[in-house]
Amino acid sequence: MNPKLVKNKFGFTFIELVIYLALVSGILVTATSFAWNIINSRAKAFAVQEVAQNGRFISERLVHEMHQAVDIVEPQPSQTSDHLLLAMRDEANNPIDFTVVDGTLFISQHGDEPIALSSDQVILRELRIVNLGTQNTKSQNVKIVFELEHINPENRQEWQAAETFVTAVELRDNY
Repeated sequence: MNPKLVKNKFGFTFIELVIYLALVSGILVTATSFAWNIINSRAKAFAVQEVAQNGRFISERLVHEMHQAVDIVEPQPSQTSDHLLLAMRDEANNPIDFTVVDGTLFISQHGDEPIALSSDQVILRELRIVNLGTQNTKSQNVKIVFELEHINPENRQEWQAAETFVTAVELRDNY
């Protein structure tokens, strides 16, 4: 038997090695890309959820306190403000003050120490309280508009989340 004609059945040729390396590299790149997409989607979902939870909590607290109030001290009828001051029936809570300081919404009752209503993960970009009442009407209505944004110091796309919340409330104690 001629040794030059004997083929090695167990070895790889250079072309086969290149093809295998290309296939394995392609699979690894695809798997890595898929894993990063899952991680980034999780971060995005967390940011959106944080904004939504803060928005719901703030809305519910504002509505609750307004339903307990007897008068809107600030803003005056037909005025707009970034500050809400409510006169309450219960003297222990009178007045209730909603104020924005450095992008955080605070509530204080009866002049006590303010309590943050928004978490340190979000920033309040805008708060607009519109007193829809007029001087001549008994009804007191307020439109509340606020925008929350997830804090994103590195400006990464997966942590970007913002939402605008709009609600209207009527004081219940006027009838």
